Amino acid sequence: MFLKNFTMTLMGLMSFSNLIAATPNTVVWKLDDVRAGERVRLPQGFKRVADWAEKNKTFVNFGVICDSLTNPNAEDVAWIKKNAVENGGRAEFWLHGWDHKKSGDKASEFLGSDLATQTKHLRDACDIFNKTTGLTFHAFGAPYNQFDDNTFIALDACPELKIFMFGSKKDTKRKVIARSINMEVATGKVSFDAFIKAYNDKKPSGILLLQGHCGQWDDNSFNDFVKVANFLSKEGWVTKTVSKAVE
Repeated sequence: MFLKNFTMTLMGLMSFSNLIAATPNTVVWKLDDVRAGERVRLPQGFKRVADWAEKNKTFVNFGVICDSLTNPNAEDVAWIKKNAVENGGRAEFWLHGWDHKKSGDKASEFLGSDLATQTKHLRDACDIFNKTTGLTFHAFGAPYNQFDDNTFIALDACPELKIFMFGSKKDTKRKVIARSINMEVATGKVSFDAFIKAYNDKKPSGILLLQGHCGQWDDNSFNDFVKVANFLSKEGWVTKTVSKAVE
């Protein structure tokens, strides 16, 4: 009896272990620089990618620069609401800063600015996005992927931000997803060939967070993005929103 129970327990553990090993690799599309204001309208590239995601029943993640919402464009805000996963769409919207501005050659919104400024930018951004769209950010990615120690403290003012994309292991309060490989060889320029080389060299696994600036993509870059997506799908990668990826 003991031997039978032990054998069943062992088989169960082996089955559980196999389930863990069989968990698919996950790709997260980190697509930066949504603006939805009267002064700077939503770039058409985001609509093109959103339509692609809907057609292919997959998911994308769009980063919002929130000062554009101080004078929002009603059509663009309606587009955000329609495409949000919370409303049955295919996009998770995440916080990409208040103004995405640089200060001099080295400093940027979350690099070199004081704690009070960083805290205000984060809190104001979360609040205006919620007020304008009825949605809540759960993830953050810094403009230019630049930040400093003040950023970790400032993020505490926004407990709803539970994920830091391209963050640092020094941040122990949020789930951090590191950079692995790139699909853009320059901002707004996707290269399938360069991606394949990097993929074969590094053989990524786990969560693959791929950054793009689809508002700047021409037809060649969009087509190469689709080729990257199709390649990863054939390789067995599963696409998720960033929040689902870290569950």
